[in-house]
Formats: sequence, C-alpha cells, structure tokens
Amino acid sequence: MKPDLGSADFRGMSSFQAVRDSGEGRGGAKGTAQYASCKQTSKALVVRLVAPSIGQHEAPIVSGEIANALMDAPPRCKYLVLDLSAVSVVSSMGLAMCIDVRKSAKDKGMKTVLFGLNAHLRGLLRMMRVERLYKIVHSKDDLNKMIKA
Repeated sequence: MKPDLGSADFRGMSSFQAVRDSGEGRGGAKGTAQYASCKQTSKALVVRLVAPSIGQHEAPIVSGEIANALMDAPPRCKYLVLDLSAVSVVSSMGLAMCIDVRKSAKDKGMKTVLFGLNAHLRGLLRMMRVERLYKIVHSKDDLNKMIKA
C-alpha cells in the first residue's frame, strides 16, 4: 500500500524519505506504513511485514519504519516481534536489515522475536547461522504467552 502523498513535492527524495516526511511512517507505535504494520501491546512492539519479499528496495524502507516505531516504544516494552508470516523471500539486504533491527532493539533493552517463518526462511536463517540471534516462535499461542508473561 503506497501512502497518499497529496500534492507535496517529493522529487529527489528516496522512498523512505517521502514516507517519513509525509507523516505516514510515524504516528506512535501503531498504524500501517508502506511495508510494515506496527502494533503496540503492553510488553511488545509487533511489526508485521506486509511485503511478500524484503529486498534491496524494501529493506531500507522497512528499517526506517521499524526505527520510527522503536523510537516511540515505551520503556516497558520488552520485545520486538517481527511477524514474517506474509514474507516469502528475503534477500541479503533483507537479512542485514533484520540484523540491524535486532541491534537497535537490543540498544533499547528489547529482545527480538521472529514469528511466522516459513520453511524456506527458517532454512535461510539456519544456513546463514543467524537463527541463534533471535528467539523464534512457531505458534501464535506461544507468542501470546511470551508477550503476556
């Protein structure tokens, strides 16, 4: 979903700058921006990636959207949950984005949780040996128990 940028002049800006400057990428830790939908619960910031692939174009935009949500997250927030259930392909830039986002969350004292991984993405994380950086949750029940505990 592309943001409605109205008649504003965004020539010469990257997609992320246009989304950020239009106000679509912020708005508390809630709302839908271009590629990620953010929702704040009592103990978690849940980011549902809505793009089917996270590649060279999407990774910097998603990273910016998550960075904005992290800035707005209250101190009581313990978890950053990346819901990848709608994602089928992640490029090397998408993988690097996941690692950068994890570092940003860790700097805020949050643990990063991956949810909704398909078999291909689980295999990719295992092959790249980065699955150990994350708590991986397979079922919605387990996720709900974890963020409500």
